[in-house]
Amino acid sequence: MRRVLTLFRRSLFLKVFSLTAVISMALIYIVGSTLYGRITGGIFEEKIASAISEGRAAIQYAEYRFTIAGLNPKTDYEVLVDELVKSANISAQESGREVILINTRGVKANSIPAVSTSNFLEPESVPKGLREKVLESTDLDWQRGNLRYVNGKVIPGIFVGRTLEIPRAGNYEMYVAYDFVAQQNNIDLIGRSLWVTGFLLLALILLTASVVLRMVIKPVQVAAEIAESLTTGDLKNRMNVKGEDEIARLGVAFNQMATTLAEQIARLENLSRVQQRFVSDVSHELRTPLTTIRMASDVIHAARSSFDPTVARSAELLLSQIDKFEHLLQDLLEVSRFDAEAAVLSLDRVDIGSLVRRSSEDLSILAEEKGTTLQLHGFQTPVFVEADSRRIERIIRNLITNAIDHSESRPVDVTIAENESAISVGVRDYGVGLSSQYWSRVFDRFWRADPSRSRIRGGTGLGLSIAKEDANLHGGEIRVWGELGKGAHFVLTLPKKAGLRIEVSPIVEIPTEVSL
Repeated sequence: MRRVLTLFRRSLFLKVFSLTAVISMALIYIVGSTLYGRITGGIFEEKIASAISEGRAAIQYAEYRFTIAGLNPKTDYEVLVDELVKSANISAQESGREVILINTRGVKANSIPAVSTSNFLEPESVPKGLREKVLESTDLDWQRGNLRYVNGKVIPGIFVGRTLEIPRAGNYEMYVAYDFVAQQNNIDLIGRSLWVTGFLLLALILLTASVVLRMVIKPVQVAAEIAESLTTGDLKNRMNVKGEDEIARLGVAFNQMATTLAEQIARLENLSRVQQRFVSDVSHELRTPLTTIRMASDVIHAARSSFDPTVARSAELLLSQIDKFEHLLQDLLEVSRFDAEAAVLSLDRVDIGSLVRRSSEDLSILAEEKGTTLQLHGFQTPVFVEADSRRIERIIRNLITNAIDHSESRPVDVTIAENESAISVGVRDYGVGLSSQYWSRVFDRFWRADPSRSRIRGGTGLGLSIAKEDANLHGGEIRVWGELGKGAHFVLTLPKKAGLRIEVSPIVEIPTEVSL
């Protein structure tokens, strides 16, 4: 059932075909039932009208015979009744009529039996309701019922009756019964014909719907397959267009769209390659003059004590800005490698704890300048991981440096933890903080939450972006939490072995005091 439901959800043909089948069956059933009811009603109404007319005539004839016989005192009523009742010497199914004569008091009078019927018809066949109406009124009444014979045979029919007075015998009920066998046979034949016609019509509708749906849905299926191939990077497939109808126009528009999309992607790829090449070339070309400038600035900086104080300060600023320029070039080169997918890992067994301690010691001077302290937690035992030590150390340095810059002279906590499959390093500061709407943007290149904010030590704006790329290159991740006025928490999580999947992060990015 699950497979059927899945196939039904994924197939437009099955949905439309099933809906067409259900609606067609409902309409055919409603139309067939209405037509069958009208035909059946018409046939029975015609038979009932004919039976009432014939029954009235038969009862009037019998009343006339009894009246004439009453003028002759020697009339043998038994013979007369036998003649009237048994005039239908064959069954109602063959003659179409049965006669029943019943004494209203239920007694034999003047040689006339209390009950007389033709062809062994049971007198109980007469409906009780009809007998009550006949006894209460002298008018002719009728009612549908079943004709039951002594041999057990039962056929549907109609009873027409009225009371009549037989001279010197009293009142009798006379009923004339007519069968509906011929009418029922005709109705059954019509019903079977309607069923056969309905099935044939349904089959024809479904066959037509199947052909039409295949003509319409086949191009849609082809378009879906080509669209899926486009998403995988295959931009060469196109729809085969035939004719000039709406489907053909859809195919032409789809092919034009695919062609335009391929051209745009080709232009963007070419532009991306040009940009990457430009960044790489410019970065490499700048390294030579930058080296010369570095050498000259070192000479000037070494001789600054003999300069005027203003010139000496300029020499210091020159050296610091050259340092920033070198860092920017290094970051740009690294970014160009990521964009060109040329970054590779040099894997080794690395103690993450020693990397964190070394990075913290190197950045302790910066922390003192900012008036903050670095607090390490969970470094009692070595924590080994299969990784590229240079890239991991760069991630840790970027995270700690970012925390120091935003600590607002408050302590920075650096925590390490591990589980069976992964290790995590958390860097928590209690400074400016970060609004939740910017959590996903902190890793964008050259992005700052507050561009107008002035800092003594400014970064290149690429550190966190490169850290994110380095983490992804290892199959790891960096998650962030922040809140204005409460600081931020960055968590680096790496698999212990290259290629492993991280099931659970040992450190959660939302701090414990906040989650509580």
